[in-house]
Amino acid sequence: MHAICLITFRPNKIWCDFLNVFNKYKIFIIVDDNKLDLCDFKNNYKNINFIQIENEKCKLNGYINTNFVIRLISGWDKALYYFGVEDTSYDYIWFMEDDVFLYNEDTIINIDNKYINDDLLSNSYSKNSDGNKNTWHWALINIQYPPPYYKGMMCAVRFSNNMIKCINDYAIKNKTLFFLEALFPTIAIKNNLKYSTPQEFNIYWRHDFEKKDINNNNLYHPVKDLNNHINFR
Repeated sequence: MHAICLITFRPNKIWCDFLNVFNKYKIFIIVDDNKLDLCDFKNNYKNINFIQIENEKCKLNGYINTNFVIRLISGWDKALYYFGVEDTSYDYIWFMEDDVFLYNEDTIINIDNKYINDDLLSNSYSKNSDGNKNTWHWALINIQYPPPYYKGMMCAVRFSNNMIKCINDYAIKNKTLFFLEALFPTIAIKNNLKYSTPQEFNIYWRHDFEKKDINNNNLYHPVKDLNNHINFR
């Protein structure tokens, strides 16, 4: 089985309207705001599974620190915890942040059909050969592996069940994870998983996309104005 998991602080109607019509994937939205009443969303979007996770569950299971720039436990920790502990039934899971743009469900289907057995799909990554702490965020990241380490923009990724298991094993053993931009490529490579960086991933830290830039087969980040998601489609 395949799933798509959107990670957001609070769900937005534009995303919900878009995902609710998908029919080839089980759809999940991880809602980071645990105080939000989701009754209306659950009633209006029957094709979407809205998930809220108590912070303490993540902490007790070692699912912390994947987005330390924001806080100890974030939506990413909750998403990884949910599929690593509570529901491990999926063969492949797409995780994406809410400022990632995709044209339609076929965008994901086409990438899946090209990369059938890969354990991790992500944007390109770079290598820290000797564990140098003087660049990027390395000084703030504690990794329980010897160098080399790897990093990249990881706001849209696809995991296999094997990748989920490797992250869960690390969380169990070390009682913590580490910054997701280093976590995902480093875990995959250290565990000898099959890892590809498709050209369809147009993932940047900062970039201003226009409608003329959009190829229906690609993923784009960032597109923070959700009205542009509508315009680009």
